[in-house]
Amino acid sequence: MSDIPFYSPVSLNNVIALTDQLLEIAAVADASDLHLEPLSQSMRIRMRVDGLMQLLKSPFDQLPASAADAIVVRIKLLSEMDISESRRPQDGSFQWQLNDKWVDIRCSSLAGHWGEKLVLRLQWQQQNIDICQQGLSPQQLQIVNRQLSKPQGLILVTGPTGSGKTMFLYSCLKKIQAPHINIVSAEDPVEIALLGVHQVAVNNAINLSFSHILRALLRQDPDVIMLGELRDFDSADVALKAAQTGHLLLTSMHTSSISEAMHRCHGLGVDMLALSYCLSLIINQRLVRRLCNECKQPMTELQLAAMGSEEWCDAVATYEFCFGVVNPCLPVGCEACHGGFRGRLGVFDVMVMDRRNVTQWLSGKYRN
Repeated sequence: MSDIPFYSPVSLNNVIALTDQLLEIAAVADASDLHLEPLSQSMRIRMRVDGLMQLLKSPFDQLPASAADAIVVRIKLLSEMDISESRRPQDGSFQWQLNDKWVDIRCSSLAGHWGEKLVLRLQWQQQNIDICQQGLSPQQLQIVNRQLSKPQGLILVTGPTGSGKTMFLYSCLKKIQAPHINIVSAEDPVEIALLGVHQVAVNNAINLSFSHILRALLRQDPDVIMLGELRDFDSADVALKAAQTGHLLLTSMHTSSISEAMHRCHGLGVDMLALSYCLSLIINQRLVRRLCNECKQPMTELQLAAMGSEEWCDAVATYEFCFGVVNPCLPVGCEACHGGFRGRLGVFDVMVMDRRNVTQWLSGKYRN
């Protein structure tokens, strides 16, 4: 990208400046993660942009071992991690500023054959968490808004790791946020601070788990509860009871489909009949890369005619023009993007758990 500055290897003499340069390169590229991977005599630097891993440009793709060790110590100090411990995994966090913007950085260390690997997750505080900008179609947005306006029930957001579930939950909280509504959340960790929402982070060091926090939050007179993730029977059981006792509860689960989420709940030991009474909406989502608006090129008639796959034909046949006219384009690539793509957008599968869907689901579940 043209707006990523190029730095001279002279900066290697200044560990603080070098660390800032690496973070700036990742920030300017809109990277979600920065990987510092030790090799036998050097350290490889990679970043994840729009879901794909890529090397940094030279001379930052590989750093000599002496500079790499110093950077590891610098980042561990910023993250308030134990610099004398290099064998056990550690987690930490710190804030970093680029111009007038702040980013929350979560750091994870893990020892390997060649040394400690650090992975830094970058989370900008000024994130776009408007629910209208997440990628929902107008019809899906109407369904979600209608369910969010209900005083009680359970809304379950599913998808694999990195599919945008947490960001979508934040956008839902922002949508319903109002002075007359008491919103609380249990998260691991708190990724974005929301004004007016009482957010509590999981702390395993003091045995403060999701289930413990959720039980405490129920005594805080909440109207809406957001539980970061359903992980075990205890958290799922308390969440189910909260949704049954007059609260609107939003949570997520790591599954690849709506049907898999049902099997996962069953595997956690949840009372499926009780779940069917309070579960109001299930949303499964993915993040797909956006074509760069600067360089994307419309397909020719010959290229369009060649797109005769069964999936494409089904998509065209069922498309209801909710996102406008179909205009297939090809990625080209320019200085403003990454191989023809820049940014990502959510795609969603939304199921309202009405009487018909609940009946079909229960009958299918019990047959299995």
